[in-house]
Amino acid sequence: MPLTRDEAGVWSLELTEADREVAEASHAAYLDALPRYCTALDPIFQRARDASEFNFLMSLFAIRGMQDAGWDPYETTVRAIESVRAVYNDLEGDAARHLLLWIYGHIMEASEPYELLANLLDVSEGGRFHVARFSSPRGRGPLSPDTKIRKLEEKAKEVGIPDAVVPMKEAWDRELRNAIFHADYSLYGPEVRTIRPLRVYSHDEIMTLVNRALAYHEALSLLRRMHIESYREPVRIPADEEFTSNPREEAVVIVKEGYGAVGLKDGWSEEELRRGCIPYRLGRFSYTDMEMLNANPTLALLPPFE
Repeated sequence: MPLTRDEAGVWSLELTEADREVAEASHAAYLDALPRYCTALDPIFQRARDASEFNFLMSLFAIRGMQDAGWDPYETTVRAIESVRAVYNDLEGDAARHLLLWIYGHIMEASEPYELLANLLDVSEGGRFHVARFSSPRGRGPLSPDTKIRKLEEKAKEVGIPDAVVPMKEAWDRELRNAIFHADYSLYGPEVRTIRPLRVYSHDEIMTLVNRALAYHEALSLLRRMHIESYREPVRIPADEEFTSNPREEAVVIVKEGYGAVGLKDGWSEEELRRGCIPYRLGRFSYTDMEMLNANPTLALLPPFE
C-alpha cells in the first residue's frame, strides 16, 4: 500500500481503488498504526543524518568487527518476516494463529532495531555510532525489550523526540511475549490464554498487538531502506572527527548499483595513496566485491547484486 509524506513530515496512506481489496483484508490497527509510526520514527533518521552523515550511515550498516557479507541480522529479520507472512497467508486454523504469535515475538524480541534506534537517537544530538548500546551486565542474559524500550524512552525525551518510542510502547506486551517464548499459552476458541500470569486475550486484542508490531517493523525497515536507497552514486561526506586526525578529511559512500549505500571508505586519490595516506574501508562485502575493491582502492561504485 502506497505511503506518502508531506512537507511537514506527516505520513499517510493513499489508497487507490487497486489497494482497496488489500486494505479491506488488513486489520484496522495496522492501517491506523503504519502511517503514524512512520511519522513518529522519521525525525530520528533525518536528525541523525543532518548531525553526522558518517555516523548515521555507520548506524544503518551496524558493522561490528571483521564481518563480510552474510552477517547482518537485521536484513535477515526483514526477509524472515516477509517470507513467514507469506506462509501465514496460506495457512488456516490453529497453525496460522501459532505462527502469528511467533511473528509477534520475533519482531518485539529482535535486538538490532533497538540498537539502531539507540544509535540514531544519540547521533542526532552529536553522538557517535557504538557497536553495542544494550550490553548485558556481566553474568546475566540479554536485556529484555521492556528494559530497552524504557531506556529508549528516556533518550528520546532527552533529545526532544518523545514520539519516537510510541511504536514500541504500543506494540509491546511483556506477558504475551513471555507466554509465547515459554510456550505458556493455550488457544481456546478465539482466545489466547496465558498461564503465567493467568490472563485471557480476546482475538481482537491479539490482532491489535500483532498488527501494531507489524506496523512498527514495516515503518522502521521502510525508513532504513529509503535512506539507503537515496544514495544512487558515491558521494563525499565529512569524515567523523574522532575517526581521523585531519578535520578536513572526507569519506566516500560506497554504493551498490540498484541497491544503495553499502559502506564507507577513505577519500584519498591514487596520488595521495602513493604518498602513503592510509586507506580504510567499512562495510560487509562479498568476496567478488572485495576483489574489486582491493584491485582498485579508489573504487566506490559496485555492480548490482546477481
